[in-house]
Amino acid sequence: MDSLNSANRFMGGFFFGALIAAVVMVLLCNAGEFSPFIAKLHALEQVILTALVSIVIVDAKPLAYKTVWRERRCSFVLDEDLSATIRGRTFGIPAGVIIGILIQNYVMN
Repeated sequence: MDSLNSANRFMGGFFFGALIAAVVMVLLCNAGEFSPFIAKLHALEQVILTALVSIVIVDAKPLAYKTVWRERRCSFVLDEDLSATIRGRTFGIPAGVIIGILIQNYVMN
């Protein structure tokens, strides 16, 4: 595979990670009305919880394919493509948290 395929996987992972983190951030901010545990969280704790939940959601399957399920993945998916996907999704999470905060402040209020 060429480096263009890895770059495409990185950018796709970046946008996917940003989207998931933004959705989790907005849902977590609005969940304070329904859950007393979430309502007691401060802003920094909400950001950290959003990042942790997003990492678990987005990076679980590619990490499993890279480590535990190596035999079950498609033979056309290379290790460097999986690494680019994981890197892109992980780097997209902070951008998604910022986008989620902006959506929460400007659209929801």
